[in-house]
Amino acid sequence: MHALITGAGGFIGQEVVKQARKAGWQVTGVARRPCAEAGLVADLRQPIRNWPTPDVVLHFAGGYAGASQCELAESDLAIARNLLAWGQRQGISRWVLASAAEVYGALQGVADEQAVPKPVIPYGHIKLEIERLFVEMAGKVPDSHLVILRIGEVYGPDCRLINELTSRLRSGFCPWPGSGSTPLSFVHVEDVAQAFLLAAERAAAALSFYNVADNEPATWRSFVRHLAKTLGRRPPFPLPLPLVFGYMAGHQLVSRIAHRPPVLTRHALRLLTTPKALSSRKLKDELNYALRFPNYRSGLEAVFHGLSHHAENGAAQRSAPHQAA
Repeated sequence: MHALITGAGGFIGQEVVKQARKAGWQVTGVARRPCAEAGLVADLRQPIRNWPTPDVVLHFAGGYAGASQCELAESDLAIARNLLAWGQRQGISRWVLASAAEVYGALQGVADEQAVPKPVIPYGHIKLEIERLFVEMAGKVPDSHLVILRIGEVYGPDCRLINELTSRLRSGFCPWPGSGSTPLSFVHVEDVAQAFLLAAERAAAALSFYNVADNEPATWRSFVRHLAKTLGRRPPFPLPLPLVFGYMAGHQLVSRIAHRPPVLTRHALRLLTTPKALSSRKLKDELNYALRFPNYRSGLEAVFHGLSHHAENGAAQRSAPHQAA
């Protein structure tokens, strides 16, 4: 199979390229900057020309999940439109789209694919709009095959989430917005990549939706406390939400002075406090999805088996760009 993978330089995209090549696929990775995974370097916000025609496109490219509606429209939405325009010209009929749990909105309980999407943050709204664009395109292409995967909170080695939390826990100053009791589903990046390969190879229906999550919905409080215990550090302390906004303003000021994008934004704060617990039963039943890391505890153990040494030397203090999923 020849797969074209956008966002090949991102956190999830890199792992998908790695697993696809290991499975014997021919891979054309597309990234904004040169990297080992990218055969093509392009700004996908610009019109696409002179790309090879693959058997399937796996689409990951996008911006920071905590960005504003305007920023996401200028990045994720523009990328999707350019990609679909190119795909229609090339007659591509097989697509796998990375969407996100945030399309469901403030979930009550654990959601399966029958839950009605009601996004409440910009990231969820943009992801749902992109889903609609892809579904509309699929309806116009003969013999189209579209799989949309709605992904939980992704973590793994060298991801922005782990690096940022590790740095703060090691510094001894790790406030957490609110109680941290928001329920959500985590999923290790290797299991996410497996889901995309299975979707490209095995999904039978012309249009399919699948949730991608591990077996055990948890809370941010349990996740970060376990991370602190793994590092041998004090757990984070809860910060009442009214105080969080003051802390966020200071963080954004420091980020501007340092000429780097802020991690904690108003939309990122909503991202952390909106429930998103998912069931991936359909993915298991229909595509034989078998998790390597059934819960965050087994996943974090694997992450830090290889991360702990270079984290001590400061590598974990770097924040790698976050891939939206």
